[in-house]
Order: sequence, then structure tokens, then C-alpha cells
Amino acid sequence: MSIEQHNIARNTVPTRENRLNTITAYVGTGNEIEGKARGGCLLQQDRRFSQSAACAEMMPLCNSALIDGNVVVAHSPVGCSGMLSVINIIGKAGRLMRGMPAQNARSISTNLSEHDVVYGGGAELEKAILEADARYNPPAITIVTSCASGIIGDDVDSIVKGVQPRVKATLIPMQCEGFRSGVVSTGYDAFLSALLQVIDLPKRKRQDTLLLINPLSISRPNEVEIERLLQLLGLKAQWFPLFTDFANVRNAAETAGVASLCSLMSNYFFKQFKDKFDVPFVEPPMPVGIEFTDWWLRDVGKMLGIEDRVEQLIESEHARVRPQIDELKEQLHGKRAYIGFNLEKSLSLQSLLLELGIETVVSTGFEYSDAYGLDRLENLNKRCSGNYTLHIGNFQHFEWAHLFNREKPDMLVGGLELGGAALRQGVPVAPVLPGTFYLGYDGAVNYGKEIVKSLRNTAFSRNLAERVKLPYRKSWFKQKTHKYIGRSEP
Repeated sequence: MSIEQHNIARNTVPTRENRLNTITAYVGTGNEIEGKARGGCLLQQDRRFSQSAACAEMMPLCNSALIDGNVVVAHSPVGCSGMLSVINIIGKAGRLMRGMPAQNARSISTNLSEHDVVYGGGAELEKAILEADARYNPPAITIVTSCASGIIGDDVDSIVKGVQPRVKATLIPMQCEGFRSGVVSTGYDAFLSALLQVIDLPKRKRQDTLLLINPLSISRPNEVEIERLLQLLGLKAQWFPLFTDFANVRNAAETAGVASLCSLMSNYFFKQFKDKFDVPFVEPPMPVGIEFTDWWLRDVGKMLGIEDRVEQLIESEHARVRPQIDELKEQLHGKRAYIGFNLEKSLSLQSLLLELGIETVVSTGFEYSDAYGLDRLENLNKRCSGNYTLHIGNFQHFEWAHLFNREKPDMLVGGLELGGAALRQGVPVAPVLPGTFYLGYDGAVNYGKEIVKSLRNTAFSRNLAERVKLPYRKSWFKQKTHKYIGRSEP
């Protein structure tokens, strides 16, 4: 489905399976997936067994909760908004880091019942919107749909149009029923695309300002590092849309260009943004480590016509941090790591680990698309053997456990999702959490020091592994990791 086939009437975005041929099931080497992608034969493989999966609905739900002043109306059974309890913690910490007062994420659920599923939930949605406006007096209310509301067939856009004249807040419907896509980042498309409805036509252009998409996994220390680099280039950063007020959402098109710190999140939005407001964009890898930070800066510099300034900055930053990276490399040389994140972050961290002398044995992603994976893979495979295992799977914990058992890495470089599986098998964790500083040149040095610190004392993971019984039979570990992917194999 092309960009032009966006369903304007229902404000739905095309799924990533249709738009980008995104796959969610693969186990093989980095070289293999690069070769198949280049040959046009990297196809989606069915899973005969799936343990769990993240839902695309949680992306607009959780991200819109972090727009300052916004209230989220979850048009769903109450359980669908359960993730907001975790986002509430991330949101409070993020606000304090940015000098904002701690505040709970503001949300209301329509709490759809069996009665609503049979007779329709339109009345409940209308009541929830009016309650959100009266209770919080917010500048904006985002309305996030769910599987239940999609199955009912509630005409959310018409309900929102009918209620809008009765409330002060700007209402923003976000259509992302979880069953529509097995690719969780389709939810990112739904979230950012919906915000296009409320971005104003620019009255001026700020040629010294770059719009930056900040995913919820990027903490304030990382933003500060990017701001530092841009300031050295004579540029300002305008963050969009998290932890910023609604006025900054509205004036986003006044900027000279747009870039992302995670192109996995913003691929669809960039094209729409350029079509509507004629704002240029770039989609480099995450600026993690020396090589990928150089890449990110050069793409920004080319877009804005400041290539000479960028090269001068890169030269001076290399001279400053290279000795520190080399010192860390001596301490970490020969270590083997398992990287566990979404693919964009995993491959960017893999680039940094290469620079630190750490071998990657497994790199994971919840999905793969050539649009935000192939050029990164080509770069990495030229710099290493390309024989590391690349695992694509949407939260398949049993496959993670299998790979930990098979490879026995020295550490996990990962987040909360894989931490438990690693520790229970005696693998220490060098965590990348919502507060971790790892972007840019200073982030590379800082995170290298964090890895050294994590490996100093591994007693906790060893002791835990000795006392925890894994829920897997020995026969599972003797089989192939990809046993349940594609055709049946012994």
C-alpha cells in the first residue's frame, strides 16, 4: 500500500506489512539477511507457535500520554490501558529530568463491557471525552482506539466531530486497532500521522532550528548531548512531540528540517510531513557510537547545506574522545555480547560495541524492514565477519532463552524486556533503560564505562542462575531456535 492510500475517511494508516514488507520472524546470520534482502527474497515466515507479542495499540497510547498537557482517552476495555502504569513512572522521571514538575499521566478509559461490544460504545466514548475536558481542561485530548472498538465498528471520527464543538480541547483521534498489524511500530505511524491534523501551516521559517522526533526511550541526558552537537553547528533543537507543550506540536512545520533519533519510529510521518509542509527530512541511524554519530551528523549537514561545519565538528570530537574509547577498548577487548532491543537500536548499539572491541553474538529486533535495517546491516557486516545471529521476533521469550543458552555471552546489552531471561541464565546485564545516557560522542564514552562497571561484579546473575529453575525442558535447548518459524524442521 502506497503513502497515497492512507485512508483519510477513517484516519487509518497502512500497516507496515503492506507498506514496507516488514517481517517479524527470522533467525539467521547478518550476512544471510543482507543477502536475501538484496536479492528480494526476504519474505515473511509464519510462526507455528507464538508465545507473546507487543500490541501496536500501545504505541499511540503510551506516546500520547507523554505530550505535555494532553489527556488520553482509551476507547477500550480497561485492561488495554494497563501499560500506562509503567509509562506513568517513565513520564514522571522524564519530566523531572527536564525541569518540569512531576505529574501523573492523565488518562480515562471508556471501560468497554460485554454490553458495549454488543450494542456499541459510542455513548461511552462521548461521555469519556466530555469528562476528560471538564476534569482536566487540557489543550488536547487524544482518542486511541482498540481491538474491541474496531470489532464493534464504532465510527470514532464521526463521534469526535460531533463532540468537538462542545469541548475546549483539540480532539485527536488515533486509529490503531491491535489486530490490524502484527508489527508493533505500525502504532508509531498511527500516533505521529494523527498529529499532522493539528500542525499549523508555518507563518515563518526558523532556518537555525531542526525538528527532532524523540521516542520515549530517549532520556534527557541524550537530548542534551544532541543539543550540544547542534549548538556547535549553530543550530537549535526543537523536540517533538514528547515532553513538549501543545504549542510546540502546532508550530512544528516552522523548522528548517526534521530528523529522528530512531527512524524505526518516524519513517511514515516524515514522508507525510514533507508532502504537507515541504519540510526536508533525513533518516540516518541512531547516533550511537563514533561511526553512527558521524553518519547522523553528516546526513543533517547535507540536508541543511552545512557539510564543512559538520566535518570540522567531527574532526574535533574524534580528537577529544578517541583516547577514551581506546582505553575502554583495552578493558573490554574479547568480550561477547547479546544485544536485545528493537532493530534500529540494536544495530546502532552493535556499532558502538564494535568500536569498544566487543563481539556481538546475537542482535535482536522485533521486526525488520529494508527501509531502516539494510544500510545499517551493510555497514556492520563490512566492519565485522557478519556471522553474528540476527533474531527477529516480536517478544518471543522462549527464543531469547534458547539463544542465551546456545551462545552463553559475557553480557546482555539490553532493556527490561530481555533482562529477566539473561539474569536467570547467569548472564550479567549492561542495561539501556529510559534514563541511560548512550547517544553521541559523550554517550559512547559514558556507556562504555557503564559496561565496564556491569562486568566488574557478576555475582548477582551467577547466584540467581544457581537458584532459579527455568521453565524449559532440556529437549528445547537441543532443538533449533527457529523450529517454529516457517516450514517444520527436526
